Amino acid sequence: MTQQIDVLVLAAGAASRFGSAKQLLNYRGRSLVQHCIDKANRLCPGRVFVVLGANQELIEPLISDAKIIRNHAWQQGLGASIAVGIDNIDPQSDGLLILLADQVALTTDELNLLLDAFDGSNTVAAHYAGRRGVPAIFPRSLYAELRALSGDSGAKALLQRSDVNITEIDLPNAAMDIDTPEDWAVFLKSLN
Repeated sequence: MTQQIDVLVLAAGAASRFGSAKQLLNYRGRSLVQHCIDKANRLCPGRVFVVLGANQELIEPLISDAKIIRNHAWQQGLGASIAVGIDNIDPQSDGLLILLADQVALTTDELNLLLDAFDGSNTVAAHYAGRRGVPAIFPRSLYAELRALSGDSGAKALLQRSDVNITEIDLPNAAMDIDTPEDWAVFLKSLN
């Protein structure tokens, strides 16, 4: 892959619906967030950043092979995490792949489909549950708009705009994210 892609793993939320730091859930011997980091490093080795906020003092010591970005405004939501992430990645990278630490069912092969569809100028978004969402790759030309994000909607608004060149990739597994203990139980059951 000739493109230089940075990866931003979003793991700053308080997981209030879960009731504890879901980033630390043990999945196959590693935390949920480390699982996501490991997948990202298989795609873009050495270019992985993780945004921490709530519970960072618990999560940070358990993270390896990622550059840590602290979001002191994590209560403002995903948009604030993306904005602080943009300020810390390589401004000359060709694109930014945004991953959520709790989209545990996604495979490296599925994420590779996004990378394969990225040409440096288009935005490549996962399509699941009838809509576009992350994981998504944004080209450098949209970094300024990502930096201006705030609130909890994250990059969703960008992914709905008609003036943005978007390639959709069907990734039904992206719909499995862990928001509640029930989600986690359903996911674990699906593995059997």
